[in-house]
Parts: sequence; C-alpha cells; structure tokens
Amino acid sequence: MSRGHVGILTTYHVHEDGTRIIYGGAERYALEFTRMLLEMGYDVAWWQIGSGWIQEVTHGVPLYSIPLQEAAYQTCPALNQAFFEQARGIDYAVYFSTLLAYPQAFERSIAISHGIYWDYPTWETIVPTERHRREWRQRWWMALNGPQRVVCCDTATIRFITATWPGLVGKLEYIPNFVDLTAFYLPDEDDGERDEVRVLFPRRLTSVRGVNETLAVMDELLEKFPQLEFYVVGRGHSDHQERDMLRWAAARARAYYFWRPAHLMPSVYRNVDIVLVPSKASEGTSLSCLEAMASGRAVIAGGTGGLTDLIIDGYNGLLLRPLTVSALRDSLERLVNDPQLRRSLGRRARMTAEAFGLERWKVRWQRVIERVFHRGG
Repeated sequence: MSRGHVGILTTYHVHEDGTRIIYGGAERYALEFTRMLLEMGYDVAWWQIGSGWIQEVTHGVPLYSIPLQEAAYQTCPALNQAFFEQARGIDYAVYFSTLLAYPQAFERSIAISHGIYWDYPTWETIVPTERHRREWRQRWWMALNGPQRVVCCDTATIRFITATWPGLVGKLEYIPNFVDLTAFYLPDEDDGERDEVRVLFPRRLTSVRGVNETLAVMDELLEKFPQLEFYVVGRGHSDHQERDMLRWAAARARAYYFWRPAHLMPSVYRNVDIVLVPSKASEGTSLSCLEAMASGRAVIAGGTGGLTDLIIDGYNGLLLRPLTVSALRDSLERLVNDPQLRRSLGRRARMTAEAFGLERWKVRWQRVIERVFHRGG
C-alpha cells in the first residue's frame, strides 16, 4: 500500500527537447533519491522544463515536462505555478533546487540546496545593481520560507543563509552527499606499483569545473613526464563539446577521452593514481570527489563550496586556493614525484569517505521525510 504521492520539481533532468540525458552529480543524486522514496513505499513523479513530452526517470517513475522557460534571477515562477496546478493530486512535494520553491510551496514540502551556485565571476551580470540584488535576496528569502525544511548538502550554504537571515536557522538540515562504499573501495595492496602515473579528470566539460586549467596543465606535464597518462571521463553539454575534447586528446600522446555511466565508474577510479576535482564555483559535496576518496585515490580539489567539507589540505588530499594553472601544476607535479604521499593521502581519503556512506545518507533523509511528511514539521 502506498504511503502517498511525492511530486518533485526540477529544472532539467533531461534536456528540454527531451532528446539528451543530462549526466552529472545532480542527476545521479536524483536517481538515488527516487530509489530511496520508492523503497520507503511512496509513489513518485517528476516535473521539469520541456516541450510537453513524458519520459521516465527510472522504471515506473514518470517525468513530465512543462513548456515554460526560466525567468529572471534564476527563479522560475511560471514553472512553480504550473507545478502547483499540474501536481494537484500529490500529497507531498520536493523542490529539487531551492529557488524552485519561489513564490509558493506545497504545505508539506522540502527544498534541496545542492550548494552555492552564484560564486562565479559572471554572476554580477545577473544582479548588476543593488535593486537587482535586493530582488534576488527577496526571492531567496521567500523560497527558503515556503517549504517546511531546506536540506543543504554542504556547510557553505548553511553559513551563507544563517549569516544573511539568522531567523531561518531552524529550517535547515545538513545532509552531505553520499558514496556507495561497497562499489567504490581501495584496491588490493597486492596489485603493486605501475610504472605509469595515471591522472583522471572525472568531470563535466565546463569552465566552472576547471577543465580549461586542467588542459593547460596537462599540455605541459605530458611533455615533461613520459610516465604520465591523462584520462578525461565526463560529458559535455553538447555533442560539439565532446567532439572538441576527442580532437584534443587524439592530438596528444597518452591523453584519452571517453565517458562511462555511473555503474562503470568504480573500475575507472581503481585504475588511476590521482584524481582532479578542480572546481572553481557552483560546487557542493562533490560526488566525484567522494567516489575518488572512497577509492583511495589522491585528490587535488578546488577550495570552493562543499569541497572544503571533504578535503583537509595535506591530510586527505590537496586543496587549491586559489585555483590557478600554476597552483594546479605545482600540486600535480608534487604528487607525480611522490608516490608515498599519494598513498598516504589516499588511505586517509578512504577513512574520511566512510563518514559519507550511502546508507548513512538514506537514514538522514528518512528522518527528515518522516518528520515533514507525517508529523508536519
């Protein structure tokens, strides 16, 4: 017997034309979140921006598209209203991005913050004046007030909200992201040392993920270190981006580009030595970082967002502050030249990752869901 119907509103799980699946951390989070709700006995349906098509998030879970575009200040009031009308038969709502709860929210609802997203340089063009900034803050305040709980995946967002609106602290729940510790694990010590040093960039091909700095550094280091191999494993936002990446890799010795679905990524991590997560902005507690840590790999990460909740510089990885080509190059050279440091960082990374296991994430979420959906607060 169903425990009720949950409607979830997002912006894009599939490209708005319905033809291209978006593959990244948020989409993987969406799948695990859906599976958890199904395991708890709920019926689940999703809504997003689109042209009126219907697909599935996973078997038996519909994804309805609403033919509306985003509005100003990265809020979608028309989408919010359409969801409020089309999902009228649901019992509970989840706003997969906090600002989607603007201007109104269902009575029993939860919003999710996947991390600060306005920390990139061009943000000022979206809110160029004090009037724009006041409007943006007002919309944020309304979106935070509507749902009964706001779940944050990192402490950077919590610090921002509590410093800006101290009275909202009681609304916030900290549930960091997860890693499946049974799928991502430390390789056997018996595997021995390779002559090659393999570097992995398991990220989307976007500037905020540090792809430009990474490619600039690898152009230098592939020439300098004949034992170095470089792997880019991630999707772009378009076929054009991926073709460009293929051409870049094909023009360089020991550079490779491909992508893998999530269930094949554990073996990718186990067969490399160093993992780059050089995000410059818009980052929560990165799934890629957690997966690399759980696999016992030495991680070099950007010092932004929720990455600072995961990496203690020099203990379980290296943090880049600021993230520049020279800083990334120096950190990577340091790890290439010091296999003992790579191993020690990797062992401590695995120990850290054990605090972020998938089952613990489910327990934390189940407590919030029970409290909001069935106790009203």
